[in-house]
Amino acid sequence: MKTAGMKNQFYLTRNKLKESVSDLSEAEADIQPEGFSNTVRWQIGHLLVSAESFLFGYPKAGSPVPELYASFFESGTAPSRWQRSAPSLKELIKQLETQEKRIENLPDDYWSEKISSPIPGLKIEDREELFHLLLHHEAMHLGQIQSIKRLSAVESH
Repeated sequence: MKTAGMKNQFYLTRNKLKESVSDLSEAEADIQPEGFSNTVRWQIGHLLVSAESFLFGYPKAGSPVPELYASFFESGTAPSRWQRSAPSLKELIKQLETQEKRIENLPDDYWSEKISSPIPGLKIEDREELFHLLLHHEAMHLGQIQSIKRLSAVESH
C-alpha cells in the first residue's frame, strides 16, 4: 500500500471536515434541513464511529471513543430518536483529532492484514481496501455536511 498517499488523502478530507464545522455553534450543529435525515453533529459523530469501527473494531474495550456514541451515531440512528443529549461538537472534534493520531501511528504492515468484509456483499479482503472505503465514506459525508450548512444558511435568511 502507498500508505503515505492514502493517509494524506485521509488528512486532506478530515482537515476540510474540521474547517467546515469550525464556525458552527452547538445549535447550528443540530439544524436538520427539510429532506435530510440527520444533522451536522450526527454526520461528525457518524464519521468518528465508522472509522473507529472499520479500523479499530469499535465498540471494544480499550477504544477511547465511548461505547455510548454508537447509540447516537451508528448507521440507522437519527437525532430524532436520541433519548439523551448528544456529545458536544467540541468533544466530537477532539475525538476526531485523537483518532487521526492513532491512525497515523498504525504500522505499515497493518494495512496488508487480511480481514472479513464488514459490509455484507462488499468484497473487501484487507485493511488497505477497507481504508479506501473509509476515504470514500468520509468524503461522501463531508459533502452532506457542506450541503446541510448551505441549506441551513438559506433557510435562516
